Amino acid sequence: MTAADFEVRRADDMDPAELVDVLSAGYGRRFTTDWFEWKHRTSPWGPSASYVATDADGILGVVFGMPWRLRIRGQTIEASRLVDGATTPRAARRGVFRSVVAAHLADWRPDDRPEVVIATATPEAQAAHIKNGAVALDAVDSAYRSVRWSRASIESGENVLESFLLPADDGRVITAWDTLALQWRLDRRSGIDYEISRLAHSSSAHGVVHRTVSHRGLRTIVLAAHWGPEPEWRRLVGALAWLSKAVAILTPSGPGAAEPMPRIPLRRGRSLLCIWDRRSGELVPSLGDRSAWALNGFDLEGVI
Repeated sequence: MTAADFEVRRADDMDPAELVDVLSAGYGRRFTTDWFEWKHRTSPWGPSASYVATDADGILGVVFGMPWRLRIRGQTIEASRLVDGATTPRAARRGVFRSVVAAHLADWRPDDRPEVVIATATPEAQAAHIKNGAVALDAVDSAYRSVRWSRASIESGENVLESFLLPADDGRVITAWDTLALQWRLDRRSGIDYEISRLAHSSSAHGVVHRTVSHRGLRTIVLAAHWGPEPEWRRLVGALAWLSKAVAILTPSGPGAAEPMPRIPLRRGRSLLCIWDRRSGELVPSLGDRSAWALNGFDLEGVI
């Protein structure tokens, strides 16, 4: 694919170090080949497809299509997630970002995957995605809610993931997480250290994945995911809060999120989601409707 004065092509055969250098220049922070190996080569859903724009002086921009799985009313949808789109300063005002994304979208055949492409985006990237035919959902909010402390014995460690269960099917779209996918998502090469916990004296399959942050001396539990009976995981969160002296929980909340909005919401951050739905027929739910989704912290945190 050629656009103006540059060329766009698949880049799966390129040296990862070259792609990492472009990402580092575009984001203004250093990425490593070890991080690249985790994120784009070892996902249990398959390696990412990469696309680059180049001119006579080298690489101008890159984007990755990461294999992703969605679960909709008992059916698994093979999707793609656009991630790590970056351009170099030389790409300014040349349409590079839109062109590398368009290359991924064009790499689709009606009898092949992915049927759905999703992307979380900055406002600038969202505008480019809309020009490439995306539907932009209303923003999904994150919000604080107070937490009631409780005391309980807790077990922590990756073995808690063995009890993971997807939530009951309520007709909304979720990511089709499983134990292998969660182990990949929780790899420390992501740059975030999560804690995985369960109540020590409970026979039910349940668990919570979280991290604790502090701002001006006030500690907050950032809740990435939970599963199992609601009384169990809520008691567990209360025990985690007591141990860390956290006063609030922060999690995606309201329309588009797995959690309802608190009655007295204190919003903190918004996630912009763009959708290309290329499934045939008039399918329900419409993925272009925010209320069709039930997203959690694993889906929306900036790591992915």
